[in-house]
Amino acid sequence: MRNEDKLIKVAHYNTKLNSVLGFDYSAFTIYRSKGLLTHLIKRKHFVAAKYIDRLDDIISHPDYAGCYNDNIFVSIKLDEKESKYYIATVFDVKKGKIDSYVKSGRLVPICSNIFG
Repeated sequence: MRNEDKLIKVAHYNTKLNSVLGFDYSAFTIYRSKGLLTHLIKRKHFVAAKYIDRLDDIISHPDYAGCYNDNIFVSIKLDEKESKYYIATVFDVKKGKIDSYVKSGRLVPICSNIFG
């Protein structure tokens, strides 16, 4: 089975995030593996698993660079060998952890008006 057969297109990087994150990325496609749901269940990320069909919206309109409302965190990584961005994992995060990440600069709050 080819690697492409194991991937599902989920979303495109929202270039409006560049201004918030200080990047200059062009739009790119983000994929997830067909086995992501199995991964989430195996890791006991049951809350996050409920959002698997909403990943496009979560990625396109985050509340934080790194997190979505209902405290769902989506980890996106680059597969350098394949030159593809993919969702590594999804999990829920406590509000206190989000506040801590914002304070340390690991998460950046996103104003919803940047998405128009």
